[in-house]
Order: sequence, then structure tokens, then C-alpha cells
Amino acid sequence: MHMLAIVRVGCDVSSPSKIGTVEYYVQIQREGEIKGNERVYTLLTYDKEGTEKKVTFTSQKPNNEKLKENAFLRLYIKQEDKEKADIPDTEVKSYEEIQKDDLPAKTKEQLGVK
Repeated sequence: MHMLAIVRVGCDVSSPSKIGTVEYYVQIQREGEIKGNERVYTLLTYDKEGTEKKVTFTSQKPNNEKLKENAFLRLYIKQEDKEKADIPDTEVKSYEEIQKDDLPAKTKEQLGVK
């Protein structure tokens, strides 16, 4: 009897856009701004250490649907210049909605979430 074990370490191969990114967290407040055929959000975001940056990103929802108000998102960002305080849309590689319990402690503090 032969057994085969597959182990994944270090990256999520199901989403190559996440490779080499840093995770930031944001809470959706406001409904974004319609620009052409896209809904664009500009909000404050925080990394796991609580470092604040301003991020601009485009909703991936169809038909310019709004993101859920007060939802928490994990953004996957590949920032060219890590010293810059602003993160443009082109550096946001993907995002996913998460639960409040998934937020790092320092991020919760910055967002005022208990």
C-alpha cells in the first residue's frame, strides 16, 4: 500500500495574486464613488502591527454593487514603495471579506472594534 501526502507551505497556490503581498485590513464605511463603470473606495487601512495607510481600491462586485456597509476586508497589497502612506488601486492585488474575529489585535484597536 502506497500513501501520498501533499503539503503546501508558505503560499496559497490557488491565488497567485497573493504571492509576495502584505495583508492590510479595512472596514467598509461609505458607499464608495462611481468612476466610469467601477465603484472605487478610498479608506484608511491597517496592517497587523496597526500601521495606518490610505488605500484606494476598486470593488470586484458586478454592476457597481456596493460592498456591505461595516464589513471587514483583508486586502492583499504589493506595495512598490513601502514608505509611502498612500496605496493606489494598482497595488491592491485582491481582497476578501472576513469576520471581526479574524482581525489582528492591533488592527482592532485602530478600527475601534472590540
